[in-house]
Amino acid sequence: MSRDPYEVLPGALLISDAHYAETRPQLLALLQAIDTGELDTPQLLLMGDIFDLLFGQIAVTHAMNAEAVATLQRISRRIPVLYLEGNHDYNLAGLFPDATVVPLSRQPFACRCGERTLLLAHGDFNQPWQYNLYTALIRNGVILHLLGWINRLTGNGIIAKLEAHLNRKNHCHAMTDYEGFVRRHLAPLALAGTDVLIEGHYHQGMAFDFEGLRYFNPDAFACNLRYAIVRDDQNGFTLQTREWKDG
Repeated sequence: MSRDPYEVLPGALLISDAHYAETRPQLLALLQAIDTGELDTPQLLLMGDIFDLLFGQIAVTHAMNAEAVATLQRISRRIPVLYLEGNHDYNLAGLFPDATVVPLSRQPFACRCGERTLLLAHGDFNQPWQYNLYTALIRNGVILHLLGWINRLTGNGIIAKLEAHLNRKNHCHAMTDYEGFVRRHLAPLALAGTDVLIEGHYHQGMAFDFEGLRYFNPDAFACNLRYAIVRDDQNGFTLQTREWKDG
């Protein structure tokens, strides 16, 4: 958790779980609209799994996403970009040197918006030990370099299999008793003094109050092309949902 709160700006544009891929290309048009100023925002907040496959040490994943990566690099040189790494996109600091890139180890990430205290996360923290071991291994630079080498030897076999698997995956489903799950999931955190907690990963598009804070799980862009605008005024803090209509 960060000791120096990052400033979230009212009017910031927030995108969660876009899972950008050849089969889900709509994110690129949204990023291009931000890049050209057609879609005006003072800040971009990325809640993780923005790309379906983007790994810092595996160059072929950079090439697969080259146009979107280049667009996001340009955006980050013009406005503040906060990128919370997800479980599909990680080890990205070298790809986005002008953005604030937050790895899983620093999530939830302490922020502020005016006088409010916020915690932001992709959402895959506080998981069973098996998942934690898996995530540690797949983020290890040496292991990723080795996997990249094997992938090249197999004619892109590993990444092709991952792509095929993810293309068959249903990213959009409702979870039973999601509020109860959230309460259990967040129970180990010290939440006293936190006004707002935002996390992605679960693709539920829900908001509710508990333990004295406002909780948001934003819509997954991959499911419904929805993103959000941060609003903070006399009526309180909220995420105002917008739907991207390309063209």
